[in-house]
Amino acid sequence: MYYYILEPPANRGVRQSYQRLRDILINLGIAGEMVGASPARGADELALMGLEKGYSTIVAVGQDAFINQVAGAVIGRAVLGIVPINASRNVTDLVGVNSLRSAAEALKHRRLSETNTVVIEPDTLVFLDAQIKPPKLAKINLVIDNKVRAYAYFNYLSFNRDLRLSIESVHLIEQKKILGLFNIGGQPLKSSSIFHGRSVRITTDPELPITVAGVPIARTPSQLKLVPNSLKIITKRGTLT
Repeated sequence: MYYYILEPPANRGVRQSYQRLRDILINLGIAGEMVGASPARGADELALMGLEKGYSTIVAVGQDAFINQVAGAVIGRAVLGIVPINASRNVTDLVGVNSLRSAAEALKHRRLSETNTVVIEPDTLVFLDAQIKPPKLAKINLVIDNKVRAYAYFNYLSFNRDLRLSIESVHLIEQKKILGLFNIGGQPLKSSSIFHGRSVRITTDPELPITVAGVPIARTPSQLKLVPNSLKIITKRGTLT
């Protein structure tokens, strides 16, 4: 039987989605136990309660950051099910579903996949894509697998569960005058770089938050570590793209 953890509803539409989900789960015979997260009892605490009750599958119902939080609580201890509600394509493409019914049917068929995760030391899990977004151009220093060093100025960094990092920067070319009459330049120059490793040390100047879907989970400087095949999840196909 499944243990469902619902993200606090942001509006009436989400509450209605929860009711529709209950009806679908009952119809499919996989209703299980449903609990709602709140400021008094967060996703972490509820997940641990489910584990203590002996549930082997914990289902996160909600958006990206909430799903990532539940994943961090159950990794290595239970299977993660996902019902995306107002979630990004990062989630829906991963699970292979695009509606409440398809998500519920995937849970019923219970096809398991193993996926990599990243740990921000000491114990913060990254299952869904994480980002660093400085308010203006900032300096970054990467140490990859304790041997490769990279320095850059950047506007945006993201990394995924495979510890694949993407760094983007935009520089504005200064305007220049020709014969004191015409201005040239002033155009943005964009650049991007891709890095991959099993461990990455990130240092930024200034220190910056690391977020998942806009929710802070850590700050730089941080040490990232790839953990292969560390999380079992239910997907529609039984495979991951």
